[in-house]
Amino acid sequence: MSPAAPRPLWPVAISALLGLVLLLVAQTTHPIVPSEDAYITFRYARNLAEGHGLVWNPGEDPVEGSTEFLWAVMLGAGHRLGLEVETAATVFNLVFGGATVLLVALAGYSLAGRRLLPSLFAAATFAAGPVAYHVRAGFATTLFTLLLTVSYAAAALLALRRRRDRLRTAAFAAFALSALLLGLTRPEGVFYAGLAFLSLVILLPGPDRRRLVVYMLALAVVPGLIYFGWRWRYFGYLLPNTFYVKSTGGLLHLRYLSLIYEMFRYMAPLVLLIGLGLLWERSTVAYKRLVLLLPAILFPWLYLLIDQLQNLGMRFQYPVYPVFLLAGAAALGLFTPSGRLREGLRPGADLVALAGGLALVLFGAFVLLPRPALVAALVVAIFLLKLAADRGWLGRFRPHTPLLYVVLAALLVLFSVQRSYRLAETFYRTQFDDREAVGQALRPFADKGYTVVASEAGWIPYFSGWRSIDPFGLNDERIAHEGLTMDYLASVAPDVIMYHDMTNPDPPRWAEMTRVLHDYAESHGYTLAAIVERRGPQDLYVYYVRSDNPDAAALIKAITSPTQFPYQYRAP
Repeated sequence: MSPAAPRPLWPVAISALLGLVLLLVAQTTHPIVPSEDAYITFRYARNLAEGHGLVWNPGEDPVEGSTEFLWAVMLGAGHRLGLEVETAATVFNLVFGGATVLLVALAGYSLAGRRLLPSLFAAATFAAGPVAYHVRAGFATTLFTLLLTVSYAAAALLALRRRRDRLRTAAFAAFALSALLLGLTRPEGVFYAGLAFLSLVILLPGPDRRRLVVYMLALAVVPGLIYFGWRWRYFGYLLPNTFYVKSTGGLLHLRYLSLIYEMFRYMAPLVLLIGLGLLWERSTVAYKRLVLLLPAILFPWLYLLIDQLQNLGMRFQYPVYPVFLLAGAAALGLFTPSGRLREGLRPGADLVALAGGLALVLFGAFVLLPRPALVAALVVAIFLLKLAADRGWLGRFRPHTPLLYVVLAALLVLFSVQRSYRLAETFYRTQFDDREAVGQALRPFADKGYTVVASEAGWIPYFSGWRSIDPFGLNDERIAHEGLTMDYLASVAPDVIMYHDMTNPDPPRWAEMTRVLHDYAESHGYTLAAIVERRGPQDLYVYYVRSDNPDAAALIKAITSPTQFPYQYRAP
């Protein structure tokens, strides 16, 4: 049998170009400044670039308060080359976001049998969605998303491509390197890499399985252990400092079940499409597609092990979004007029694929029952069109099947892009507020050795340049392991105290932190400098200044000097 003629790549170019345009257009309506919490990592990156190491306060012991090691190193390198840290973050995020769009377009084209509309569906829907928000947010989410997508694309190539060629050889290396870099970018990347590795162990034959193990040992496990040993020695603790803070309160944080479920609920039309594809392609290929998808299904639920602090834009969960879009593109490719149903049903892999497909279809249908979605209706219509065409039910209308498919698939692309764009619009829009202004106002005092205790550990510590104590403990090992106490505050003798006072805080132990800070300030003669309303009278930023500080009057004036914020109280 002669090899099939190569198909042109212009559909990939179209999908990628439109995706990149959407990614850039979406930047005009998403947050215009990085998130406040991103400045925690920015502070580590700046200290690293200035020769202090990965430390929270220059001259003090290292603390692993940023769980984005590779991102901090990259931002530090950018700052070392002359870029502002915020600028480096935006540039890198645009590059990684754009690279993921290109990869999704190419992988979607390949997985869908080299068809334009499925590739466009995956690339454009991804580009208009959460990634457009994450580009501006300042975290390592776009890098993590890119690496996760590389891992899935490489795994799919290894599991679904039989020919032994250079591309398949490169996939072994790409999978192993992505596993290493996922763990270096965020600690939980190790879990996704482990799940993806297990999926390939299940799917690959013996020789390929042994080859995979060799690549993983050489490019992921050994370098990863070397990094882990260095990290343990450098920071002094087995796990990141943030883990000890975010895991407080029990093994499982079940109050976040609904948060993670909402992501899958949003993806219900996509899950429905994937499920119908698994039912249609009743073969070992469907089984492989299901097993390849399982890591992305399981991974978001691992975040129940920690508090969902700093989960802006659902950045912990949505890196798996392009994986589902690629699986959806593969399913959409099956429903083109030229696709064919795989006849017969064999035990084993076929039954697992059938059960998985039914489960996904039922989930999608169940979630959509309360509010029928147009996108889901289009998915079902495409499926029914394909079924009718293959069964000969269209009669004299059968010649028009390709045109009708194009119309329905194009509508699916348009409405999926719209839904994804609207999802990103619902995420919290960050903009500079009094915390940035106060941080800038305190900057002239940076060389006096003063200390600020700020529960909001991003803008104030970064812009002020002061020695800073994080009372919640994310950037303080003593507080992370022993809790915040009056004695510790007394030993620090902070010159400025700032905390976020709100009703029903999440996590609940935030209220205990604010109580300790308030009681300490009141019992040690601090002057109440200002109270700023954030979103109303029950959501406040409170500022205290140590009365015996030689610059107390100047510090109070600096804190109260901005006039554009709604002060509930301002010291005279």
